[in-house]
Amino acid sequence: MGIHRFARGAACLAVMGGLGMALGGAAMPAAGVAPTGGALSAPSGSRSAGTDRADTDLAALAQLWNRQADAWAKGDGNAYGATYTKDADFVNVTGEHLRGGPEIAVAFQGYLNAQLKNTRIHTLEEKIQLLSPTLAFIVRKGCVFSDTAKVCRPNTLSMNTSIVVKDSGRWLVRSFHNTLIAGWVEQRAAKKSASPAAGGLPSR
Repeated sequence: MGIHRFARGAACLAVMGGLGMALGGAAMPAAGVAPTGGALSAPSGSRSAGTDRADTDLAALAQLWNRQADAWAKGDGNAYGATYTKDADFVNVTGEHLRGGPEIAVAFQGYLNAQLKNTRIHTLEEKIQLLSPTLAFIVRKGCVFSDTAKVCRPNTLSMNTSIVVKDSGRWLVRSFHNTLIAGWVEQRAAKKSASPAAGGLPSR
């Protein structure tokens, strides 16, 4: 995932962000920023079997989210990797590509033992689309909390997209891609170009 090459400062905290940005107990809302839900809602009036099924699937997706947040907070790479399919694709902000739940589990255990130790994932905004009874598309905005922090720092904010599939009644992440929110990458590049090593003025 290249996080070992991106471990300086708070930037490393935004690298993962994943479908794992905490839903519920593991994280507190950021000050002044209330989490918003974009999940599909049932229409008013009489309920249908399709509506009930959608509600059940949305609840299962929330449980999947909770499993990821809990595994991250506990530093359990195996439990985190188990939320992905065996052929999953995981791409982070540095462009590193992990393939499959087992590889994700091993990599994350290393990260959770090191630069991501004692961190938590947090969601600010979410939109879930149930494209079919076995396929969901999710867009989330979130951050990573370090230690006892309860506020998202701007340089840890990211947007991520996930494709989640249901196989044998169980929802798992098939594809995940995370991107730092515009502005942070440019600021980091500007500071780097202004450093003495780059031939510019020293940055403070």
